[in-house]
Amino acid sequence: MNGPMTDTAAGGPPAGPAGLHPDTYETILLERADGIAWVTLNRPERLNATTERMHHELIDAFARVADDGVTKVLVFTGAGDRAFCIGSDLGFLGEVLAGDKGDTEMFEVYLERMNRVAFALERLPMPTIAMVQAKARAGGFELAMACDLVLISEEARIGDVHTPYGHMPGAGASHRAVRKMGLQPAMEMLLTGRWLTAAEAVSTGLALRAVPKDRLREETTALATTLAAAPGDCLRHLKAAVMGGLGVSGEEAVAVETREYLALMRGSTGPVDGFRKSQRERAARRGEAG
Repeated sequence: MNGPMTDTAAGGPPAGPAGLHPDTYETILLERADGIAWVTLNRPERLNATTERMHHELIDAFARVADDGVTKVLVFTGAGDRAFCIGSDLGFLGEVLAGDKGDTEMFEVYLERMNRVAFALERLPMPTIAMVQAKARAGGFELAMACDLVLISEEARIGDVHTPYGHMPGAGASHRAVRKMGLQPAMEMLLTGRWLTAAEAVSTGLALRAVPKDRLREETTALATTLAAAPGDCLRHLKAAVMGGLGVSGEEAVAVETREYLALMRGSTGPVDGFRKSQRERAARRGEAG
């Protein structure tokens, strides 16, 4: 297969409860090939700003990928060269903040839906990679933080960037940034609202590595391909063990790990197949040495 194919070509599932189908997506793209799903925010003319329609389409796409039985890793990115995602659409913000104090009821509904998107992304059973090709701020920053791994273009900048405009994060940055960066670096970044360079994102733990822009997709594809090649359901259970161990005692975390390991062995031939493969390789090495 030379490249990703759309859900229609891949024989994707029928329209979901909301009547959405990848063929009708207006704000995102969903492509799947070779065990990798690519979800792309597709409003480059608006810097991939999020809207209600985008929220619903993302939730639908994540549900499809989680249950398709073939996707082993998901890559989340934005279209165009200007932004990964700049946050909320300015048209919506202009509407919700039209009064002296803003329409808090409308904004509450928006934030609840935005958080459903972030949690749906974070709770996907397979590893997820954010490919940050350009600037990511506010809601875009928060969506990137909901991914397991972040590869960022050397030219990109990333940050919460709420406080200079009298706002604060509302889709998880105050939690996820602290978890990834540590308390003081996260507090400094959140309180000042400053942008971080790609190098700073790597040094603070927000990103795995920075890559020249012209090689970003190649490197992301290589990492995703490596992950997709893992045997059985190994990575799903390993991710569940890592995520399930966050915020609990050491004993509880190890208990989660043990439970997931046993679930892997009960539900997959991967551990047995892997052991037999290692034994064959060991025997072959001994034969060569003899």
